Amino acid sequence: MDSENVLLITVDSLRADHVSFAGHDRPTTPFLSSLAEESAVFTDVVANAPNTPSSFPAILTSTHAQMHGGYDYLTAERPFLAEELRRAGYHTLGFHSNPHLGSDHNYDKGFDRFEDSAEGSQSVASLKDRVERRLDPDSRLYKLLRRVWHHLSMSTDTGAYAGAGTISEKAVEWIETEGSNSNFFMWLHYMDVHYPFTPDRDSLLELGMEPFSKSRIAELNARMQENPEELSESEVVDLLALYDGEIRYTDAQIRRVVEVLEANGLLEDTIVILTADHGEAFGEHGQFGHHPELYDELLKVPLLVYGPDVSPRRVSQQVSLIDLGPTIYDLVGIDTPSKVQGTSFAPLLAGEQIDEPVAVITAARDDRLACRSSEWKYFWRVDEDTTELYDLTSDPNETTDVSEQHPDVADSFREILEAHLERVEETKTDSPEVTESTEAKQRLKDLGYVD
Repeated sequence: MDSENVLLITVDSLRADHVSFAGHDRPTTPFLSSLAEESAVFTDVVANAPNTPSSFPAILTSTHAQMHGGYDYLTAERPFLAEELRRAGYHTLGFHSNPHLGSDHNYDKGFDRFEDSAEGSQSVASLKDRVERRLDPDSRLYKLLRRVWHHLSMSTDTGAYAGAGTISEKAVEWIETEGSNSNFFMWLHYMDVHYPFTPDRDSLLELGMEPFSKSRIAELNARMQENPEELSESEVVDLLALYDGEIRYTDAQIRRVVEVLEANGLLEDTIVILTADHGEAFGEHGQFGHHPELYDELLKVPLLVYGPDVSPRRVSQQVSLIDLGPTIYDLVGIDTPSKVQGTSFAPLLAGEQIDEPVAVITAARDDRLACRSSEWKYFWRVDEDTTELYDLTSDPNETTDVSEQHPDVADSFREILEAHLERVEETKTDSPEVTESTEAKQRLKDLGYVD
């Protein structure tokens, strides 16, 4: 299969079980569901980490986070997808607004045009930061300020990220003016599904729900960030409704891009890949957000592949995000770089079979590791040297450790993870120290990454 263009769409924090083309009971993704009818849809897809900074090296460089100097700065030793495609003659573009994925972390490597856009008044955000640093985080005044900030951010232009409309507008403008001039690789990363959840009224109405008041939205987001253990069942239900509303809005913005490709005669020559960097927890295993644990609510993500000669099908075999790079190289006819990890799943798109690779999953700088197959999940907390094994067939919610009942399975996974740590040491290299800008630090705080 040879194709002119590649459109890689990633949606931050999008769980696999909340897209309607995977069976969610709300119509969160009407456009993507229609596209799925003409696509290969993968039903068992695993992120290689539970958060953005440690997941994206697998997506955009096909290497694990801690290899080649770690994920704080992506060193030149990694095989950058954009760089390889540019060498092959592609015009490369990246549009995003996640502060973890900026040029200071070297994510712009290989892109002819790379834009990290964030909406909002940084003067207001900086003022908030200066005030917060003078307050006790356990004080009532601090918590009151956080709630005021949630209200302010929804009523003024002070967002920590660019909305999906901004990302799509940049993509649409380029496609309409330059899309026919060259083969292109375009990466779009949408942040709206990430905390804080502040969907527009129309998206909630389209889901058949009454819109929430701004004060209710602000309060729910504040409680999820500050006191998640105190959330009631009804509040969790409401948070999930807000989350679904953000998915619905993002789906509409993705529609804009794909329809412009079609209107300009480019869709028939474009591979479209839709996935997410990780999921989101809503009380499973006692956690909210995307904490550094390795349960499936944080790892199971959607994957849809549309393109020339891709026949509609459902693929149940497990793949992981580190497999995206080698698959894209195969689909466009480029030799896969030797440092690429992962296994191409291009044969699965043609209805063929491949040996199912075991997914290696990392978090918290490799002090928490996991292996996952379609049948088993193995945890290793390295610093504590504690392990767990879950039978995903009979226990998909990962509640009962069966490592004592299946020591051979546990031992085989332990060997895979020990080999992974050896490869991390083999690829160890110095990398520049990254100093976040004041603006980036503020954006990270507002996205819930920093207390």
